Amino acid sequence: MNKIFMMAAMLFACGFASAQNTDTEAEDQKVKNEVIASLIKKDTIKPQIQNTRFMIDGVASVVGDYVVLDSDITKQVETMKRGGNDVQLSKCELIESIIQEKMYAHHAIQDSITISDAEVEGRTEQLLSQWKAELGTDEAIARLYRRESIQQVRDELNQINRDLLLSQRMQQRLTEEIEITPEEVRQFFSEIPENERPLFNTEVEMSQIIVVPEPTEQAINDVIERLRGYRKDVLENGSNFAALATLHSDDIATERQGGILTMRRNDPFVKEFKDLAFSLQEGEISEPFETQFGWHILMVDKVRGQVRDVRHILLKPFISTAQTNKARKKLDEMRDKIIMGEIEFAEAAKQISDEEETAQNGGKFINPRTGDVRLEVDKLPSELASQLQFLEKGDVSGIFQERDPRDSDKTIFKIIYVEDKIKDHIADYQLDYLKIKNLALNAKKIEAIQKWRNEKLKDTYIKIGPDFKDCDFTSNWTK
Repeated sequence: MNKIFMMAAMLFACGFASAQNTDTEAEDQKVKNEVIASLIKKDTIKPQIQNTRFMIDGVASVVGDYVVLDSDITKQVETMKRGGNDVQLSKCELIESIIQEKMYAHHAIQDSITISDAEVEGRTEQLLSQWKAELGTDEAIARLYRRESIQQVRDELNQINRDLLLSQRMQQRLTEEIEITPEEVRQFFSEIPENERPLFNTEVEMSQIIVVPEPTEQAINDVIERLRGYRKDVLENGSNFAALATLHSDDIATERQGGILTMRRNDPFVKEFKDLAFSLQEGEISEPFETQFGWHILMVDKVRGQVRDVRHILLKPFISTAQTNKARKKLDEMRDKIIMGEIEFAEAAKQISDEEETAQNGGKFINPRTGDVRLEVDKLPSELASQLQFLEKGDVSGIFQERDPRDSDKTIFKIIYVEDKIKDHIADYQLDYLKIKNLALNAKKIEAIQKWRNEKLKDTYIKIGPDFKDCDFTSNWTK
């Protein structure tokens, strides 16, 4: 029971991502590490002819149609260390993790689970775009990952991402219909010894009002006219769009690459940007348009099937000190009204908060990952956590200043209202029912996956290399 509970707690902490989260925006660092580690291997995991049964020197394991090399284990550890990760897993734990992933992928294929080329390539292009923003050129990416061309990197990433997606979909299929009853939750909690029940950190329920300094109409018109001028230079004078982006764009992630972005329809770009990117023909340039990041012009550079290479120039209107002070004063005056009891916090949020996601529900902040209104203080941004440290239920904070999480160049002003505060405490069935329910549900899913895995061990070809024969695996891979 204790082992299941600990595994459930670990999965709960990471949102059970490997089995449930396929949104590219929600990919966690573990998946990124796996992709990078697999990519830099000189001889990555390779499919073999089905029904081949042999072991050769240097093979760590064979799982169905996949071979894992000894060097893959070492290189994965080295890569994770180079990425700044504190590698706590032993080689035995790493090989078992890889075996599990390949087993899921193998049976996903056997069960006719398919992953579309568009989904695989979309994930690959998103990774390449991120790396290009960091490294500068396609050649730099290929050089870093020891490949002769960017196409080799792309091809290998496609295979790695396909296997990862197959593994995820297999686990989803195994757990998607699993539900849990209140009685099962109660039973799960009652089986945890009192001295082993988890400690939940301080949590708060809070609402917030955010005011964002806005540029003047003149500042907006200035950037629109500049963008129109760049567009005219390209269309009428033959200027190079990429060169103009490098010289003038405020998008530091793409300016060095001439404003280039590679995108698919399902990629997580803002709607206004994506809609224009897929409405223009190759070589066309948009009129200036606005997103939450500022004002843009966009050119479709190349169309490759479902993939589009676009270039853009972003300009952010200047926000003066006077406009910044005006925003702070607006929030200060509203805070005074709240403190004096002239208006409820929720109504104030509806009237002036610039954060659309929370304004309409009275500023109520909801954890975007769990959907819960209770937030662990130590997982909040440091500035917010420090404000909450000295606030109690019913308190309204002073005004504090933050960087906009969606645009680090923007300053925002914020006040928060503490609706409830729950101090550090040992798990309590009544108080923490939702958390305990999630732990119990994840434990049930783990048991289902373990049961499936043990059954499939009987008819899956798995061989373990001699260097790993003495590992204390959680499953009987050495059957």
